[in-house]
Amino acid sequence: MRERGIRMHLHEIQESVQQIALAVASVLRVEVEIADHRLLRIAGTGRTEAGILHTMAGEDHVYRSSLFDGQPVIIMNPGADEKCRPCAHYGNCVETGEICCPITLDGKHVGVIGLLAFDEDQRERLFADVDSILRFLQKMAELIATKLKEHLMYVEQQLMLEKLRVVMDDLDKAMLTVDQANRIVEMNQRARQFLEMPDPALPPAMRNLEQEERWIAAIREASESGKTPQKVVLQVGGADKAFLFSIKPIQLAGTTREWVIILDDVEEVVAIARQIEGFSQEKAFHGIVGTSPLMTQAKEVAMRVATGDSTVLLQGESGTGKELFAKAIHQAGKRSTRPFVSINCAAIPETLLESELFGYEDGAFTGARKGGKRGLFEIADKGTLFLDEIGDMPVYLQVKLLRVLQEKQIVRVGGTGQPINVDVRIIAATHHDLEQMVATGDFRTDLYYRLRVIPIHLPSLRERREDILTLANGFLRTYGARLGKELFGFSQEAQALLFHHDWPGNVRELANVVEYAVNMETGTWIQPERILLPAKRKSEWQEKVEEEAPLDSLNLKKREKIAISQALQAASKANQGKDAAAQLLGISRATLFRKIKEHHLSGK
Repeated sequence: MRERGIRMHLHEIQESVQQIALAVASVLRVEVEIADHRLLRIAGTGRTEAGILHTMAGEDHVYRSSLFDGQPVIIMNPGADEKCRPCAHYGNCVETGEICCPITLDGKHVGVIGLLAFDEDQRERLFADVDSILRFLQKMAELIATKLKEHLMYVEQQLMLEKLRVVMDDLDKAMLTVDQANRIVEMNQRARQFLEMPDPALPPAMRNLEQEERWIAAIREASESGKTPQKVVLQVGGADKAFLFSIKPIQLAGTTREWVIILDDVEEVVAIARQIEGFSQEKAFHGIVGTSPLMTQAKEVAMRVATGDSTVLLQGESGTGKELFAKAIHQAGKRSTRPFVSINCAAIPETLLESELFGYEDGAFTGARKGGKRGLFEIADKGTLFLDEIGDMPVYLQVKLLRVLQEKQIVRVGGTGQPINVDVRIIAATHHDLEQMVATGDFRTDLYYRLRVIPIHLPSLRERREDILTLANGFLRTYGARLGKELFGFSQEAQALLFHHDWPGNVRELANVVEYAVNMETGTWIQPERILLPAKRKSEWQEKVEEEAPLDSLNLKKREKIAISQALQAASKANQGKDAAAQLLGISRATLFRKIKEHHLSGK
């Protein structure tokens, strides 16, 4: 026991001490007085009873001697004994005799018990057999010490219980203990909230004991099933609530006395998991590089709306990372564990786009798969559908998409049955100016506003030049590691070229330029001559084609064939593909392929 605790508690068992004093006085027919370590009178009988809980100052010299020496003191002649000399009543004491001894607990003297005589009859009884009286008095001192010890143990136990209650109430988990009869013994505040229960310390009449027994029986049954995770459904407040739980025995001397049950509300666990996913947004957006104001703003908006279900419209030039943003929004949202499905509306022929999106029924058209096919809306159910290049979607499909956004249902191509419910978050993207397309009638106004719930502008590289070198160095590390080259970075001249170029192809173009430079560089720093920019190559090809173009009277068809052939050759010499040749000729890639076939060119 701590000394501080002992010196507090003799006063706290005052009622018990007084009962002992009265019992001793009744047996011995003398007066009894008991004081604590501060010589405060704790108990008394007869003449001393009026002084209970008052200090014995000036009258405590004999008790003080016994307390500090730790020995019994016998005063045969009060007022004349040498030990009484410091007393204020020395030579004029009303007592006729006194015997006292210390009360000792765990080696500490915590008080004094004294027997007092105030007349000759009491004196005669007190000193008739001093040894027996002294042994009895010491037994009474031990009894008081035992009472004090029990009280201290009780206080320590209550303190420990209170600490446990405080800790239990502070836990995020619901915790309760139950007995052999499936009755709740103790529960923390969280458990009371989960189960909508009053304090189990209340009288049984104020508790629904039958309901408690049903709950515990259900938990035991679920535990015995051996299924993991351990889950149980309890009826609380007239509604079913699902809980994850664990149950452990409390054993004493090898016998299970009670059980501890810990509950987790399934809905809360899911909500917390979603919050934790929210904290991983930085990881989801980690692959989007850039600290420029425009890019930072775009990422902040995307992160803020990721946890919702609102439709997002990503607008920006080709190569600005629209699909990267769409995937990051999906990964940072509550649909991250469900499908992310992507389709480029410009890359799929109009005749196939409808069936790809909405699926088709068996026999919907010639060549249709037997049994039909699910469309991307069905595949993306509960997840995210990314509609890239939405501006290239045919108008008649825009009508069907609008209906899906409004009704959350799709009908397969060739379908005549019930519509299919779908729960899909739409993220759309385009490099077109949809507002201008709405003005010209090429894009439906109602669909535009349905898609433009959360518009996010993705800046081009020329709008965020401060990110160019950061991106370039990232690509340098990636391609250098892939090719096994140790490159330290870009020379100042190379950095200047990268920084001042307008990058019409944006990040995609920058990645290609850096990959080319890493392949070509033989030193440890990328030099400017390795930075092969498309604008520069295009100018050289143009000059070459113009120099070599025949100006005779060949007919138009032959001149077209020569121009295409020369453009293909120029692109090939520059290690470029047909896209570059088409760009040089000022025609589309599809037109170039058609012309190559028409003129029977090899296309090399």
